Amino acid sequence: MSGVSDYRWVNALGRWPGARFAGVRTDGERLTLAPGAASLEPVAVADLDPAGGPLGMVVLADGTVLVTDPGHGRVLQVDGCDHTVCVLGCLDVATGDPAALREPRGLWLLGGGRLLVVDDAAQDLRAPDGSHRAECRPAGMVVRADTGEYLAPWTDPPPAEDPALRAARERVGGLAAVRVVDGVLVVGGARQVPGAGVVFVPDDGGDIVLLAAADLAGIAVDRCGRVFVAGPGGIARLGPRRIGARGVAVVPAPREPVGVEHWDRVRVVLAEPAPAGTHVRVWTMLATDAAGTPDPPDPMHADADDAPVPTARGRWRAGPLDGVDVRVLAGPAHPGDRLWITIELLGDGRGTPRVDDIRVERLGRGLLDALPAAYTGDDDGSGTLGRLLGLFGSAHAASVRGLDDLPASLDPGVAPDRPDDPWLDRLAGWVDAVPLTAADDAARRANVAGAYAAHGRRGTPAGLIEAVARETGVAVRVVEPLLRAQVWRLGTGGLGRDTGTRVADPGPPALHTTAVLDGADLVAAHDRGLPLYATYAHRVCVHVPPERADALPEIARVVERERPAHVFAQVRLTRPGVIPGQVGIDTVVAGPPPAWTAGAGPGSGADVRLPGSPAAHVGGPVETRLDTTLPTPGGRGATPVRLQGVEHT
Repeated sequence: MSGVSDYRWVNALGRWPGARFAGVRTDGERLTLAPGAASLEPVAVADLDPAGGPLGMVVLADGTVLVTDPGHGRVLQVDGCDHTVCVLGCLDVATGDPAALREPRGLWLLGGGRLLVVDDAAQDLRAPDGSHRAECRPAGMVVRADTGEYLAPWTDPPPAEDPALRAARERVGGLAAVRVVDGVLVVGGARQVPGAGVVFVPDDGGDIVLLAAADLAGIAVDRCGRVFVAGPGGIARLGPRRIGARGVAVVPAPREPVGVEHWDRVRVVLAEPAPAGTHVRVWTMLATDAAGTPDPPDPMHADADDAPVPTARGRWRAGPLDGVDVRVLAGPAHPGDRLWITIELLGDGRGTPRVDDIRVERLGRGLLDALPAAYTGDDDGSGTLGRLLGLFGSAHAASVRGLDDLPASLDPGVAPDRPDDPWLDRLAGWVDAVPLTAADDAARRANVAGAYAAHGRRGTPAGLIEAVARETGVAVRVVEPLLRAQVWRLGTGGLGRDTGTRVADPGPPALHTTAVLDGADLVAAHDRGLPLYATYAHRVCVHVPPERADALPEIARVVERERPAHVFAQVRLTRPGVIPGQVGIDTVVAGPPPAWTAGAGPGSGADVRLPGSPAAHVGGPVETRLDTTLPTPGGRGATPVRLQGVEHT
């Protein structure tokens, strides 16, 4: 129906082979706008004069910023709390102190609360013959970093600079640089690329990234990783980076199959509709690839979308704005030519289009290529039959595109999820996935993708834990009392602590042997043992961390829906005294339980103990109390309890 005789996917392997990016990055396998310049958040206004060089700048542990002001011969201090600006101690040439530095340039923290201030002004030095000569020699002083109190002179050269900082400054013409974990930050410089401001120079020689554009000359990083910069207007902090406003990706189309001159159509597949304020434009060009990937299109030297056709070889042609299905209007192609595609992404700083893939197609003569030659004759598509089939194909183009996009619509990872095309909600209904209305997009898609496997675990402890975590984000612990229940026997455990005396015979009862009048459970042979564990069977307890008490109602709702119909579930906060899972992680160890006497308080169990020494423990002696009577399940008088052949009452 579509008349497409052949096609290829550009990003078939998810690697964008041969692509060239500028302002675009790969988010997984998709193209998105890269982060753009960051904002500068003013910290303090100050009259700083770099005097043609970098400004020394450090940030103390309490957030106080120290910066040199060579043009005015002083060191300024910016308070970390109220951001007030003052001169550090007596480090001000205006005071007339002969010890004051005339052009303080560099700052180094020496440890122990000491600060080295280096002056690069020319000094009047006495030569060996007694004459005077001026020489630019670094000199300085050591002061207290917090008060500026003078401690000692400094006549040695400044501390050695990191070679990576010097190399980064030379690479971009910057004035100041500091190291961070994964690269170098550089500030200032007239020769800087891509412009004056703060740039990031990776250690591995990667592309330079502009972080902020401004007239700056000093930079420092505090212990929290925040970047401070200084310039003639004062001190500022580097804010968060916004999404870039423009980016391009130049990619080569796959080679044409034998017999195909060049691809006729380019279709850009978006992972989702472009957000408001963002746009996509497609550029195409036929050119040789002998010189490698061409430069991105320059609108001043390229054809617009309404320019005469065909566009000459080696010249870019623009497609309509937001047109993701464009024809290749270039040619004729020469041997060795290749189709080049540029995807231009535009945004307003708040969102970005997400390009999933690009498909190139060969249309040929349209639907004529699907007919035998006896029917088409020499019709090249412009004849009556060609025009009729073209009209018929255009009427069904929307249906054809829907069929082409059906595989993507059935994939929870890329299915459309918007009010006018709710494919993700359809998939969720087909697999009976619990809707997560408050979750983010990734969580909702993962919920649908994992619904089939989750149904296989539904009703199990693991499935219950997963369901609670998926819908509430709380990690709970599920305990089954039956797994820890034991019938007490001499020497096998502590009575009233981790075991209990049996309340009935395992059954079925036998006359004159195990049957007790009004005290025996009549059960079938296949239910043998049920009377012993009826108190624990088909019960679970869901323990919730104490700090998530607010989520108890929501967790209880999930547990009530997910538990099997025959299972009784209780949701409770984890508290001291529970049987520990991992001490110090999900369990709080409590003190000993209170003493218990017959007829007062609750029955024997995990929360109470019999008075006196423990009745039994593993590998130790057993003590029975003669003043305690164990009631029957029906509560009528004392019933003999048989313990390993020894009868007690």
